Amino acid sequence: MAKQKSSNNPFCKKQRGTPTNEIFQYGFFSFATYCILLCALVIFGKIIWEGTPVLLRKGSDFITTKPQTLSVVEAVESEGIEIPTENFDNILGSNDDDALPFANIEEFQKAFAFKRFSLLPGSVIGEGYLKNIEQQNEGFFLIYTERNTENPVGFTVESDKSISLKTPEFEQLQSLAPDLLPDEISTREIQLNDHKVTIAKGEYAMSKTAHDALVPTQLIFQMRQGFPDDEPDKICQSVVPETQTITIDSTTYFAAFDEDENGTLPIEAEEQLPKKTTFHQFTLSKGNYSAPLPVLAILAKQGIATQHNLTRGSIVVNLDNPTELILPAADYDQLLTANPGIKVEGVADFEQKADYTRFDLTKDAEIRIDIEDLEALNRANQESGKFKISSEHTHSYSGGGILGPIVGTALLVIICMVVALFTGIAAATFLNEYARKGAFTKSIRLAMLKLAGVPSIVFGLFGLGLFVMLAPSLTSTPHTESKLSIPLAPIASTPQLRVVEDKKIHMETRELTTSEVVSAAKANNQAYFYDGWTYLSFQGWGTCMLAGGFTLAIMVLPVIITSCEESLRAVPMGFREASLALGATKWQSIRTAVLPYALPGILTASVLGITRVAGETAPIMFTAAAAERSDLPWEAVQATGFAAFVEFLQQSVQALPYHIYTVAGRIPQSEYTEPMQFGSVLIFMLIVMALAGLSIWLRIHFRNKIKW
Repeated sequence: MAKQKSSNNPFCKKQRGTPTNEIFQYGFFSFATYCILLCALVIFGKIIWEGTPVLLRKGSDFITTKPQTLSVVEAVESEGIEIPTENFDNILGSNDDDALPFANIEEFQKAFAFKRFSLLPGSVIGEGYLKNIEQQNEGFFLIYTERNTENPVGFTVESDKSISLKTPEFEQLQSLAPDLLPDEISTREIQLNDHKVTIAKGEYAMSKTAHDALVPTQLIFQMRQGFPDDEPDKICQSVVPETQTITIDSTTYFAAFDEDENGTLPIEAEEQLPKKTTFHQFTLSKGNYSAPLPVLAILAKQGIATQHNLTRGSIVVNLDNPTELILPAADYDQLLTANPGIKVEGVADFEQKADYTRFDLTKDAEIRIDIEDLEALNRANQESGKFKISSEHTHSYSGGGILGPIVGTALLVIICMVVALFTGIAAATFLNEYARKGAFTKSIRLAMLKLAGVPSIVFGLFGLGLFVMLAPSLTSTPHTESKLSIPLAPIASTPQLRVVEDKKIHMETRELTTSEVVSAAKANNQAYFYDGWTYLSFQGWGTCMLAGGFTLAIMVLPVIITSCEESLRAVPMGFREASLALGATKWQSIRTAVLPYALPGILTASVLGITRVAGETAPIMFTAAAAERSDLPWEAVQATGFAAFVEFLQQSVQALPYHIYTVAGRIPQSEYTEPMQFGSVLIFMLIVMALAGLSIWLRIHFRNKIKW
């Protein structure tokens, strides 16, 4: 055999590259590697460098407090400023130690007078006063079923008040509460104009201002939809079923028919009707009063403050047994004064002591202070007036900590992984163990690979359309904007009065079709309706953690299914054959001889899935996330039993990725917003690193424990 020429040998010296080429290749590869490392070092180094001081200054409070607005105030030099010690410590944590000119710092205890009492069934109480009791007594929430408009209500006039009433209101006041009127009453006449207007039959755009002005008049009209609370300037369509002529005063005229304003009705014909209006003037002296509800409604227009609901009346307490409550002494006295129909027993005085700090501000200084601490500082010095500020600048989401976003992220991840793991492992088991090998299963695997590469924003829009707007619910109070409401049975529990008012439920007692009930609810500006039937309503779940969790689950399913299937495929076929040979069924074989040995790979896939969904912003932006929320999800739950669990899942939550996006991109940037940005990102990075470390530990632990 002839010797092969060295020129054909790719490894001979003559075929090797020149030393220059070798050096270039080595340099290129090493440069690419160290360039990547340098970029990572710069990015993570910047986060650690800027975020670590925030964590050191705020400590654990950064993780245990909720985001707040940061106020930067110019405080005026003063002595003897008082503040609760907890809030004082928060101020110290929000500022550099050498930036605060505090002196003569002294801690002491301050006593506050409280009343303990039992609220009896049958009490009649104003709505605002009930809410104040609920806010100060954790766990007390009254689901009332009845209101009262007949009982007199109380009110307080803080100082002598000048009252000026038109003749109809004065005569009503005179007939209902003559004891309120003093001996000296003066009158004066003013020339005004009423307007006689004709509105033609048709469909018109109407603003909320025009709607509210026309509701008390004799005009007959119907709204195509209600005005949403979060869009007060929205223009909605209204229908005037026939040409009508009404007489209105000037205030209503300019609110509803001024053609220069958008959302007011056009006039077909009008006529001015001159008239003289008589005003009755008197002074209501300082003191406590009691009068029928219509009288208080008249006086409220004159600036008399009240916490009563002037339209719906007072609330009848429908407790089964007396309930023990507490209130500050001043609030308790106001409660009794404003609610003559309240019934209490077992009233006792007691004191609550709180830790306070007194300090001097030795010179004018700029102080960073969270909004809750600023409110506490103002309350503590309201009477003395010792804390004064010359200017204030606020920075949204730049104070407090990130407890809410961390909790929201954890809840979304839990819901996501419960759904994704259950369905993902089931799907992977079917594809690997049950499905026939062929074109169909290959197409499914190909589709999953393609889905894994779909941008997360697409999944967010998908979740918005499916879960937020279209998902079905079994309910007796469907939403008026439901895409489809199918009546199932004429059996439904009647919602309590408080639920009806809070959710804006239209209660229909007439025998009407579903479409007629929906139209009536929209005409009354109600969001839901009830007619005694249970419905399958395709109204969506709204923006809530349930919709966000399901959206994230669908997004991560392709990754989990693929990883789980690879783990199942790695289990030797002999395990299955041996199990079947011993008489096990197919499922017994999978459960005992396959899944336990695939567990390390499944757990690794699960943890990696958690790290992915925990960092997603786009899907939860459309389905679950709230930029700001004052309470944690479980703190807002008022229902009991299974209804409480459903209400819990139907709440929107803060999420750490969305919070970072909000702080970094949606609010004006300043030197005060940067610490929150870097502190949040550093915590988020540590969480992701911890999850990645957990994934590695689980893989090593189970692989050492399960071997074949």
